[in-house]
Amino acid sequence: MRNKILIFSVIILLLGTLISGCDGCKGEDANAEPKIDSTENENANVGKIIKFNGRLFSLPSPFQIAELIKNTKATYNSDLINPSVNSSKYTSSDKQALNLGIYGADLGYINIYDQYADAARYFSVIRGLTNNLNIMNSFTEEIFSAIEKNSTNKDSLMKIIADSYRNADSYLIDNERNDVAVLVLAGGWVEGLFLMTQNYKEQNSNEILLRIGDQKHPLNNLIELLKPYYGHKSEDYDLLVEQLAEMAMIYDGVDIKYTYIEPKVYPNKKLTVINSTTETIINDYQLKAITEQVNKIRSQIVE
Repeated sequence: MRNKILIFSVIILLLGTLISGCDGCKGEDANAEPKIDSTENENANVGKIIKFNGRLFSLPSPFQIAELIKNTKATYNSDLINPSVNSSKYTSSDKQALNLGIYGADLGYINIYDQYADAARYFSVIRGLTNNLNIMNSFTEEIFSAIEKNSTNKDSLMKIIADSYRNADSYLIDNERNDVAVLVLAGGWVEGLFLMTQNYKEQNSNEILLRIGDQKHPLNNLIELLKPYYGHKSEDYDLLVEQLAEMAMIYDGVDIKYTYIEPKVYPNKKLTVINSTTETIINDYQLKAITEQVNKIRSQIVE
């Protein structure tokens, strides 16, 4: 079961970046859906880089956030994650996609803490949601088998992941599923922020506080990815975008100062060392407002 859980953890990382490209599209239709591309990264724990209409956006990985939380020495708390029994309530494709992102982030949290009893249930829930959304069609049994056989070989595993990205992208392009992929991404982001705000209540970790503040730009990026479908899907979808916009207004007061320091380049080593620094300033009022807003958004997603 541990290997199967690892397999699905990898798949969820892929689902979080199923923002498909359109490199093969011919011409530029003024009414066409905006082009969205995902960029692979060799480290599955780092943020996702997404290309949207020629612009690059960055979003944090739910697995990266889960690891950050564990590093604060916080204990595992199963009460924080969306109960697996809730999955049967999600009947619309929007709810299923959002909660696939939620459960994917939860599975990352579960796996970071090696809670395999909980992971077994979430493995089943996520598989059911991906089947309902017809996303599993892009992942063949051969891919599952290859991931399981190479679970301890990082280089081989990352090659398999890269191949899976291409398969998933092709599937979503062919089936025009960008809107589903964006909702999976949104659910994962909301759950990641929720877990961080709840963790901060218990640990008062300065690192977690700074990471909460750092979500200012990723939130704006997420809203940009969601906007093309606003007014074209459902009332729940529009409400989500509006509530995220309200949170962005709270984040407007969070001050992020970037100080440029010239990088050091070592031509012989083909190495560039980035020395620039970023300072995030977030006060208690902003933190409280962000915590309340993400609780509100998450509650409506998982209800």
